Formats: sequence, C-alpha cells, structure tokens
Amino acid sequence: MKKGCLVTIMLLLVALSASAGEIRTWTSKTGTTIEAEFVKVKFGTVHLKTPDGSVKQIKKSNLSKEDQRLISRLTDPFAEKKAAETAAVPAKASDAMYGLFGKTLKNARNKKVSVDALANKTVGIYFSAHWCPPCRAFTPRLVEFHNEMTQQGKPFEIVFVSCDNSKGEMLSYMKEMDMPWPALPFGDDRKEALMEKYNVRGIPKLVIIDADGNLISENGRGDVTNHGDTTFDRWN
Repeated sequence: MKKGCLVTIMLLLVALSASAGEIRTWTSKTGTTIEAEFVKVKFGTVHLKTPDGSVKQIKKSNLSKEDQRLISRLTDPFAEKKAAETAAVPAKASDAMYGLFGKTLKNARNKKVSVDALANKTVGIYFSAHWCPPCRAFTPRLVEFHNEMTQQGKPFEIVFVSCDNSKGEMLSYMKEMDMPWPALPFGDDRKEALMEKYNVRGIPKLVIIDADGNLISENGRGDVTNHGDTTFDRWN
C-alpha cells in the first residue's frame, strides 16, 4: 500500500474515532441544535445518537455548511481534495449566454472581458444611451443597485447594450456613469437580435435573465425603482 493512501486512511480512522464516540453540537440551517454523536450516513440522511440512546435522523443538506463538511470528511477521505479540485476549475457561462453575447465583452476601459464572468449569475441586459435623458436619470440608480448587490455577495451582473451613436460615446458614457459592468462590443450584430428578442421599443430598458438565459423580467427598471435592494431576492 502506498504511503500516501495509508496516511489518508489513518487520518480518516482518527477522525471517525474522535467523532463516532464523541458527543458534539450539531446545527441545522435554521439554527436549531442537537447534542449527539455521529453514527452513520445512509441515502443522504445523517443518523445521530443522543445521550439518552435514541437515534435522530436529519437530512445532510439540512445541516449547517460546517457540519456538512464534517460529515463529508468522515465519510469520504478524499472529499476535501475533490472540493479543492472542483474549486480550481474556472466557471463557464452557459451556452445560452454565449449565444446572446458571444465570447467577449468590453469594459469601460475598452478591455476584453470574458463572457464566463456571467457564469452562475442572474444577468441584467441594460439597453441605454448617453443622449437619452431618462437613461441618464436611471443609470446612477442602477450603478448604486449593482454595487450594493456586489457588496452583499449576490451573484448578479449587468451587460450594457449601447444605443449610442459611436464607440467613443459609449465608452464616454460608461466612464462618466462609473458603470462597473461590461458591455456588448459597439457595432456587434447581436445588438439588433437582442433588441428584437426582448421587444425593446424604447430606452432605458433593463431585462433580467437567469444563468441559463431564461427570462425573469422585462421590467427590471421598474423592479429596481419600486423595490430597491429587495429586488434581487424577488427575481430569485
């Protein structure tokens, strides 16, 4: 037996012996706790033995993240390695996102941004232009909303689809408004397809889609205006 495998098994046995016969506090996602020792996991259900000898059952998914990780370490000696390997793989955007925007977007500095930056996120498609007074009134509010969602750790991003008359006007507008999100490259043929797909008859218009490209709302502007910081949770 290879030394690495032997060490892994020994560590697993130590962990099992430490927890199987040791009463500890287990916490659910809702915050309720139970004093018990770990017995086993079967079909996703954790069996815990309380001091009075009774066995309680709770779905592993209903435990706190910390306790779920502990269960994984107890039942799978390679769990942490698998998690690390998964985390090391860059997230990829869905095929729907590539279909809508291509592979590359541009930021306010005209630098390329991979569409993979949209992976696993709720996305707002923002049709706007610097020459449009209602746009100039709403954009600062949208920037504020975006920044607040980012600070809260919400998986949210915006893609600006410019209706400006030139690339220079688009970039100037993005810089002036401190837009932190990327844009469809100016002159990209996908602009017309997006405007037709989402029935854009006037601007500003904010369309909300999920990570797989499914429509959530065609009135994102009204949602943000009327519901403020609670809007993201309403979309999800």
